[in-house]
Amino acid sequence: MLAAFSHGEARMVEMLEGRTAIVTGGAGGIGSRIARRYCEEGASVVIASRGKEKLEAAAAELTAEGYRCIAIPTDVTRPDAVTAMVSGTVEAFGGLDILVNNAGGAMFIAPPEKLALDQWNAAIALNLTSVFLCSQAASNVMIEQGRGRIINVSSVAGMRMSPAFVHYGAAKAGVINLTKGLASSWGPHNINVNCIAPGLTATEGVADWLPPRTKDDGSPVPPLQFPPDPEHVADLAAFLAGDASARISGELFPIRALYELA
Repeated sequence: MLAAFSHGEARMVEMLEGRTAIVTGGAGGIGSRIARRYCEEGASVVIASRGKEKLEAAAAELTAEGYRCIAIPTDVTRPDAVTAMVSGTVEAFGGLDILVNNAGGAMFIAPPEKLALDQWNAAIALNLTSVFLCSQAASNVMIEQGRGRIINVSSVAGMRMSPAFVHYGAAKAGVINLTKGLASSWGPHNINVNCIAPGLTATEGVADWLPPRTKDDGSPVPPLQFPPDPEHVADLAAFLAGDASARISGELFPIRALYELA
């Protein structure tokens, strides 16, 4: 939130007030933290994922706290489902200002010589093709509006070799390049497209086996030596959705622990 001043009085202004966002993969992990942060900043938020029950529970939690949030179950690998997601968002909230392409995942571990073609295709569909489909559908609304923000969530796996995850690394590298291409194509329409590349992040499924945050002597581990929390990614996503990033487009923002710099 930002402080605004009127007639000598300070008040807090939500930096996304009056805007509408879609967050794919928004039922848990990084996506749920981004959705919550956007709600806290005043946005109307649509969360989308394939798991209907978990998705609706996440939306219900936010609405119970007074936020504007709805769930639209969506398979982001299907063009018809993506079109329905965007149409449902516009119908519910009157427009679409922000798209976060967060849905994705490594899915499985396999050396490249053992990787079946259907496994490869499934990984590319979920982690790369879905980003194109959602961005294309959102762009039709954003171009007509004359503004928009698209934030793609890639991974450090797309920046370096990943021997057991070549399918995932290749897809996430594609997201990074796609981001730059879309930023160039849609910049004339006042649409900013940027990319966040998280490393290992302390989400619910990961936090239990991360190393302790304190050393043997009880002193804290320096923050940059520990994997980021989902809130750190959400902070960056909020910045990229807000007015302060109006002149930033086509950029890659890694967020990771120091040991992942190589």
